[in-house]
Amino acid sequence: MRQSGVRCIIFLLLPLVVASCLKPGSYNIRERYVVKAKTLIVRSSPSTASAPVVTLQQGDTINAIVSDTEWVTVKVGTKKGYVAASYLNRIEPTPTPNLLSWVEKTASWESWVFWLIAIPAIVIWIFSGKLIVQYKNRLAQKHDFQVKGLVLMPVVFFINALLLAILYINWKDLLLNSIEHGIRAIPNNPDIIDWVVWCQALSLLVSILVDLLGTVIKSGILWGVVLTFVDLLWSVFIFAATFFLTLSLYYYAIVFLLIFFGIQYVSMVYQNSRKISSYSRPR
Repeated sequence: MRQSGVRCIIFLLLPLVVASCLKPGSYNIRERYVVKAKTLIVRSSPSTASAPVVTLQQGDTINAIVSDTEWVTVKVGTKKGYVAASYLNRIEPTPTPNLLSWVEKTASWESWVFWLIAIPAIVIWIFSGKLIVQYKNRLAQKHDFQVKGLVLMPVVFFINALLLAILYINWKDLLLNSIEHGIRAIPNNPDIIDWVVWCQALSLLVSILVDLLGTVIKSGILWGVVLTFVDLLWSVFIFAATFFLTLSLYYYAIVFLLIFFGIQYVSMVYQNSRKISSYSRPR
């Protein structure tokens, strides 16, 4: 009864979430330029007579804040200034991969495809957690092994998908550029986005290894691998659904998703722990 009430509240709040949707294609892409002059002085105002702020060298890459036909407002480190547009070459943004282009077009409440994907995804997410817990416990009772109570992967995948979508909305060009570089053992680019993506990839890998090790210790090698694979599939679904929904919803709607799915996950872990506790002491 209590679970039904929670589900009703969620669906009643869904129109409020939709009201905060982003407009299609509202992703921030910064203009980037490369210096073509041997040296270029960044000045404090759009005038050759203004004071110099910093000096750039040929080949340096800068991000534009505002640009026009004559002057470009740039930010170099913590310093803001102006450079003549004639001494710069515009860098074309990194092309959006086909899959992400499709997600951008679809992740809009104005598209009927969005509703066709979003509503089933939310319904599946609501019911899948409980079904997975029941499936694990049936296997445990049938084949006589214990089940790991706390699973880390769904939480880590959810948080990383949320963060990745926020980065995509606000710094799409930098994120795509970072992904295009690939994931290296140690990022060789000082850009903060590269480090964020690297940390995200590392946290995903660590969560998989931690859950695999814990499940193998608890359930044995065979069932540990099987249950970890089930958790991984569920976590990948959570990642995809969270990324898709976050691209469609604005920040206070994201808070709604955090609260709801946080409560759902805690409830699932609590129910799973109670069942495991009762099973682990069969007398």
